[in-house]
Amino acid sequence: MSALLTRILIYGRREIIVFSSPLLNKRFGMEIKMLKKEILSVLKSKRVLIIALIIFLIPIMDINMAAKQLQVSYKRAHKEEILEADRESEIECEKEGGRFISGWLAHPAYASFLSRSTQGHTTQIMILWLLPFFVLNLVSDRYIWESKKGYTNIMLSRGSKKKYMLSKYAASFLIPFVVFALSLLLNFVLAQIIFRDGNNFMGLEVLFDDKYEKWFRIEGRYPNLMYLLYVFVTAFLVGMCGLITQSLAFISKRYTITYIVGFFIWMWLQTTPYNLTYATQPFIEYGFEDFIKSVGLYAVTGVLISTITFIFKVRQDEL
Repeated sequence: MSALLTRILIYGRREIIVFSSPLLNKRFGMEIKMLKKEILSVLKSKRVLIIALIIFLIPIMDINMAAKQLQVSYKRAHKEEILEADRESEIECEKEGGRFISGWLAHPAYASFLSRSTQGHTTQIMILWLLPFFVLNLVSDRYIWESKKGYTNIMLSRGSKKKYMLSKYAASFLIPFVVFALSLLLNFVLAQIIFRDGNNFMGLEVLFDDKYEKWFRIEGRYPNLMYLLYVFVTAFLVGMCGLITQSLAFISKRYTITYIVGFFIWMWLQTTPYNLTYATQPFIEYGFEDFIKSVGLYAVTGVLISTITFIFKVRQDEL
């Protein structure tokens, strides 16, 4: 049998699939056990399920808005006329040396949530600007409740604070990461169905011809794959937000301070030269360098805050 085994932990009617091995169990057995227990506890919460449902519903609302604003019904009803006009326009562009832009349906990747194709970007603002609220309610503020109820002391009596904190950090990264990744992927699948055969990027096609920026050319050649890259990068940054808010919960142990400071830090990051847009929105005029700097800013901030908090809290108990 392979050294890497898939273990299924059944808790009531819930199942959690965890990848482990004899080596991992021997080295991190306690941490893995605490992480499983933490995830199971989170899944039992009705509040968490409601927040997760909201996170799934907002991108579904967005694809519905995109379908209306980008005139899917109208264009499908007049498909032959539009495609005929496209053929004439393409011939004209070839003669004059211009860039042909289709009048047909938007490309599914362009119509998806992260591309922000809907007017006003209301749904994106609801998710990305209010991210600390969603992450805290999913998992991060659970520590505050446990501390007030004395549950933290019970857990610490059964193991080290270091392992307890590591399990909290792992859950605060993994749960938001998975929930947001699945939500964005569902939106993307719906876009593939509703906007099937779409090829229009609403004028952004001119970026794909930029001979100086390879990032744009890759987006134009592989739009679906590039969109999926942005989905997982966005989910990763959501996980970083989880680390930041979990750190604040460890430090303050108070709901008000944790929520206010969490929003302050997150909104401060939006005012920097490389805000969340560069890392989470495909098909824009900013290239690879801006993308990397934005991802780096959020990743370094999350890792730095969580590492300093972890070292401080562990050493605080040792003094």
